[in-house]
Parts: sequence; structure tokens; C-alpha cells
Amino acid sequence: MHDPTARELFEVLVREHADGLMASIRAGAGRAHADDVFQETVLVAWRRLADYDRTRPFGPWLRGIARLVALDLAGRHRRMQVADPSTFDCIERNITQFERARGDGPEPAMSFRERLVALDDCLSKLPAMYAEVVQATYRDTKQLAEVAHAIGGNEELVKKRLQRARAMLAECLRGKSVFASECGDGTEACA
Repeated sequence: MHDPTARELFEVLVREHADGLMASIRAGAGRAHADDVFQETVLVAWRRLADYDRTRPFGPWLRGIARLVALDLAGRHRRMQVADPSTFDCIERNITQFERARGDGPEPAMSFRERLVALDDCLSKLPAMYAEVVQATYRDTKQLAEVAHAIGGNEELVKKRLQRARAMLAECLRGKSVFASECGDGTEACA
């Protein structure tokens, strides 16, 4: 039996954290640029592997690189928009808490994929007018003005529907015992 090489170990770690990394990238940089950010993140992480502190978790380190890569790419591509830093912080707290779930209670903790399935189920239960703006904004990564034009409203209407949709999703996820963290000052859920 041979000792695994650094490359093999790196590949295992990246595969292990790929779902959380991609979720973080999609939430922060949008789906349109997610593959580019993911690939660049893995390349940068490989080049900087010697800087990785093995006493610390790998996932947050990798997602931190993704955050910087997304900001760098957004600076080079004017059409690419990236979420503000507080959004990245909120995303990181959520994903870190997902990864820490150990299942110490009477029922085993949900896996990341199970949580995504629960989110998709909650999305399917949204009223059409809310589901439409969530789909357009988060999955199709359209700008607020584009979404407003498509629904025949204004940007404020889109913002209000997104706010209500996030609240409904948070409530649905709480009902499914899926993590719905409080962020910032504790007054709003990050979704």
C-alpha cells in the first residue's frame, strides 16, 4: 500500500467540500459565474496549499479563497456582481454550521444534500409570485431591474417579494428541522 500523495489528499479534501464550496460561490457570486470561480478557487488553493494551516478546518479556508477569487473576478468583469461581504460572512456561518452537525441528538443530523432537498421542497411550496422572483434572482441570476421588468413591477416590489419569500422559506425550513441561522444582530435570518 502506498502513501497518498499531496495531490491525492488535496483532491479528496476538495471533493469532500465541493458541495459547500459551490453553494457558497452560487450564493455570493451567482450561478452564471459559479463554475469559473470554482475552478479558479481550486487552482489557487492548490498553489497555496503550503500556506494551509493543518490545525484548522479545510472547508472555511477553501471558501475564503473562493470569496477572494469571486471579488477579484468581479473587479475584472464589470457585468459580474458579487454579494457584499456581510452576505459572504452569513453564508460561511451557515455552511460551517452545516459541516459541524454531528447528529448527537435522537435523530441523525441532516447531510448537506438532504438540506438542499429540503430547500427545494420548500421552494416548490412558495406561492407562484414569490417563487418567480426567487427563481429569477437566485437561480437565473437576473438583476432586480430585469426581474421587475419581467413581472411588470418595480425594483421595490421585487425586493419586498424576495424578503417575504425568504421569510417563508426560513419558516418552512424550521418546520423541517433544517438549520435556519440568525445572522448579524440576530434580527434577520440569512437565507
